[in-house]
Amino acid sequence: MKMQVGAGEAEFEVPPVGTHKAICYRIVDAGTAEEEYQGEKKNRHQIYFFWELTEQKMGDGRPMSVMSGYTASLNEKAKLYQHVSAWLNRAFTEEEKAGFDPSMLLGTGCKVSVEHNVNGRAKVTMVHSAPNAFDDNEQLKALPTHNEQQCFELEDYCKEFSGESCEASKRMCDIFDQLPRFLQNRIAGCDEFGQAFVEPCFEMQAALKKASQSAAPTPTIKASVIPQGEIISADEPPF
Repeated sequence: MKMQVGAGEAEFEVPPVGTHKAICYRIVDAGTAEEEYQGEKKNRHQIYFFWELTEQKMGDGRPMSVMSGYTASLNEKAKLYQHVSAWLNRAFTEEEKAGFDPSMLLGTGCKVSVEHNVNGRAKVTMVHSAPNAFDDNEQLKALPTHNEQQCFELEDYCKEFSGESCEASKRMCDIFDQLPRFLQNRIAGCDEFGQAFVEPCFEMQAALKKASQSAAPTPTIKASVIPQGEIISADEPPF
């Protein structure tokens, strides 16, 4: 199945319903923003995981991709906790909860259960462990992917706009340019033309405020479309 994402964006192919072998190739810290759910407004810190499906190919031979967003909570009832503990095939210890680093999952294998929502988009409903993804010490193995493996660190990205530009912040700018448009909007509050669209995440607002209080010039935030080398089938953005 093919779908058109929107003006200026590429078509993507939707993977079939079912459970598929997958490898995580990108993790995005999408920051904190106010969101409304069931009539109640809350501040939610969101993290997104991207997987390529190793046995589901597009017409040109590249692996299909899916992604899923999570509230950054390791409460046992939270979706992030349920999916990651199933991915690891074990429960978190209290020490692991306190020091959890999502980047540890970059380049690791699992299985993802995919359904289609009412708009025909792929929705990741569960993540499962994959027995062949573990080494002899029962640790997740680092696996190669077709897509470049990336971890978008929001703290480093914001330094580019707070007057603290560095090599890490410039690297995050390169990754930002490759993110789906709705994530660019959530993080930086801009549309595809780089114009103000929505309020940026709180972390970006703080960085811009810090820059305004100093003499440091603030770079222009520019959004871009999904690059031609990557086609994403994704959950609907939650906002």
